[in-house]
Amino acid sequence: MISHQYNPLESLRVMGNAPQDALGPSIEVLLWNVFKCKKSGWHEDFVSLIKHKDVVLLQEAVLNSRFDFQFTRSREHQWIMARSFKNMRDNVENGIKTGCRVAAIEHTFAASAHSEPITKTKKMSLACLYPIANSHQQLLVVNAHLINFVSIDKFMSHLKGVFEVLNAHRGPVIMAGDFNTWNRQRLKYLQSLATAFALNEVEITRRPRMHHLFQHLDHIYCRGLRTNHVHVHTNIHTSDHFPVSLSVTPIV
Repeated sequence: MISHQYNPLESLRVMGNAPQDALGPSIEVLLWNVFKCKKSGWHEDFVSLIKHKDVVLLQEAVLNSRFDFQFTRSREHQWIMARSFKNMRDNVENGIKTGCRVAAIEHTFAASAHSEPITKTKKMSLACLYPIANSHQQLLVVNAHLINFVSIDKFMSHLKGVFEVLNAHRGPVIMAGDFNTWNRQRLKYLQSLATAFALNEVEITRRPRMHHLFQHLDHIYCRGLRTNHVHVHTNIHTSDHFPVSLSVTPIV
């Protein structure tokens, strides 16, 4: 049975070393669903993309692969991975990773309450709190990969849980990831929650992709931050998602 191919993990792993004490004044961000790092040339693109990035948010990230050294030996970023499941055939673990040039003050993760059909695996969210230079405030970074192939009720349940981490935080926020908003109902609910938590969506100019049902799945929301620029790397083809670079500055 296919369901026996995967073993649930739902745990956290911290790797690498962060060289800075605080973020700012500008914060350079990369968002990318890396498609389990399966495509040829992925590592070369990744190394190039993360240069000078303060915060890196990855979905469909892997561990126990030939790319582990990039994270475990890193002296440029602390990497935190929320692992969802292990592929029993090759021992590769899957989940989401957040990298930062500053060590997290706090971090927490959550798995979706429901599992996706057939594979019986869950999707993850990871929240990390980081210090901001010359500020008493802290930046909350939420990396999310939303559950897919389930009813709208199960999707809404997962998304509501992702947003719960914002309840007690009054400072700046970056919430980004692959939200699997491939229909109007999913997107509308995401937008309603973002509005309720005073998050503003970063406008991203891009073209829809056929295998995403001509819908945009990757989104970035901010609060308490000014967007300096956004760039979609349409020249990168080593994933089924284009990487997105973002520069923001905390609003004093």
